[in-house]
Amino acid sequence: MSTPPLNDDEAATLMARYAITAVPAHQFHYGHYRYSRLEDAIAQARRDDKQAR
Repeated sequence: MSTPPLNDDEAATLMARYAITAVPAHQFHYGHYRYSRLEDAIAQARRDDKQAR
């Protein structure tokens, strides 16, 4: 069973209560996928490049 999404006020309250911080993060897009690590996106692009040859 999943929990319903929080509204902004609820999220801010819970973040303050538990000392949770939000940080900006890069996302790397390749094809239809998103990667949090550039190395993973490059590895997939290299695999695709090898298959295309």
